[in-house]
Amino acid sequence: MNHRRITALLISLTAAASVTACGPSEDPLPGPTLPAPSTTRAFPARPKTISLKDVDPCQLLTDQQLEQLTYGKNRLPDKGSRLGEAQCSVGNDFGPMPRLGSLISLVISEDITTWLTPERQQGLEGTRQISIAGYPALEITGKLTKDDCQVVVDVADGQYLDVLAAPNHGRGASPEPYCVEAKRVAEMVMATLLAKQ
Repeated sequence: MNHRRITALLISLTAAASVTACGPSEDPLPGPTLPAPSTTRAFPARPKTISLKDVDPCQLLTDQQLEQLTYGKNRLPDKGSRLGEAQCSVGNDFGPMPRLGSLISLVISEDITTWLTPERQQGLEGTRQISIAGYPALEITGKLTKDDCQVVVDVADGQYLDVLAAPNHGRGASPEPYCVEAKRVAEMVMATLLAKQ
């Protein structure tokens, strides 16, 4: 899988959010699908807390789940840009198009509500509240790239699951198929996490 492309896309989203936070002090515009964020926690309660500390993201999709996703069995571990973040890239390098890839990140030093702040919203095209495995989550599309989609799942205070789906080869014209993929992967990862509880 094109591990560097997936990692670069995640870094570009994070960088865009950082750059906009340092820009002029104009009133930021909220994302098109959410109202202006407040300082209170804007998420439903979680069914239960799941800690991501000391969890290996490369063990969160079974071989059977990878087969269902039509992904290869290669799992490429990495470290993310956020403190204590662990990542794993999975995807499909062969077979019919579209060839998709996903970057699974376990974020343990930032709360999911960070994605609702004006600074973070400025770097995004859209943010939509959804549910993954009964847990509150966000579907996120960026302004810089039009062919990827990110799903973040609220699992504990200051921790969230982050799944970024993107084309593994070539470019796409719309984030829609990648949002479908990110949700599929997130559901499977959550099923694995819940089974370990």
